[in-house]
Amino acid sequence: MSFTRFIAISTVALITLGTLSLSCASQPAQVPPNPPSDTSQPTKSTPILPTSPSENKTSGSVQKPASEKPNASALNMGKLVFVSGSAAAGGAQLYTCTTEGRNFTSLTKNKIGADRFPKWSPDGTKVAFYSDRDGNEQIYVINADGGNQARLTNNTANDSLPAWSPDGAKIVFTTDRDGNEQIYVMDADGSGQKRITNNSADDAAPAWSPDGSKIAFQSDRDGNPEIYVMNADGTNQLRLTSNTQTDTFPAWSPDGKKITFQTNENGNFEIYTMSADGTARTRLTNSYVDNKYPAWSPDGNKIVFYSKRDCTNDNGEIYIMDADGSNQTRITRTDCTDTGLASWR
Repeated sequence: MSFTRFIAISTVALITLGTLSLSCASQPAQVPPNPPSDTSQPTKSTPILPTSPSENKTSGSVQKPASEKPNASALNMGKLVFVSGSAAAGGAQLYTCTTEGRNFTSLTKNKIGADRFPKWSPDGTKVAFYSDRDGNEQIYVINADGGNQARLTNNTANDSLPAWSPDGAKIVFTTDRDGNEQIYVMDADGSGQKRITNNSADDAAPAWSPDGSKIAFQSDRDGNPEIYVMNADGTNQLRLTSNTQTDTFPAWSPDGKKITFQTNENGNFEIYTMSADGTARTRLTNSYVDNKYPAWSPDGNKIVFYSKRDCTNDNGEIYIMDADGSNQTRITRTDCTDTGLASWR
């Protein structure tokens, strides 16, 4: 099993430790049992925090705990799609909520297998994701309202980690159909599947640049997983990061000038940004637990991410912060059963 799939599957596999309790103002029948009180009136809770503060490596300041209530600047900014689940809910499923943590709605109700790694289409009408509901991991697409689920890939290997092209016409994804993980691209309807990386190492987690000309991805071709970039046709592959640890899950800023990613160079996984050429590496999160799977807001002013900072089990919740790492705010409150990447539109 590859390093990438170990992280993704092991994170989701642990969701059964929690008991999901999402609130849904508009569609209560779609929500798993035991919903919490309405998040429009958050209840006070005691977060589980490190026993001592850690200094921000970039600014030298002490990072404050995440806010217990979304502040006004986080309100009315859009909608998130994310993964959450428990044994009662039938495993990992896709949900949406507003960016202030309200109006939770179930998109998928698959009782066999798990649905993972959702990504909004550029026009916000569809969500691409991967699922093992039919045995092995394959790419699916669903309407934003949960209708018209369709399977896009169909083979005996595993296809995962989809990402849309900026015009919504294509989807790039990871597959091990050739033995090890490589990157393919296909039309948005699943046709025209074409391999664009080809080496003996694992290439995974592709992310299309906003102008459509490049794709960032992770690869362990030089020993440990690092961030690379290539032209959209697979040519001119260049390495952007270089350290002895793991740099993974790149995501472009909407203006194409920065890439955010996760790294464990300091022990646990933390979120960083860098310029699109690999320079100006800057740390955004700083805690004793994992912070992972960063994704930008459409305006580039904020980043949504996953963190274990308030959880006693090995799962976490969804948070939002400003693009400079400030104002870290917890968005979901589901007894620590949210897991994996969230996507923002």
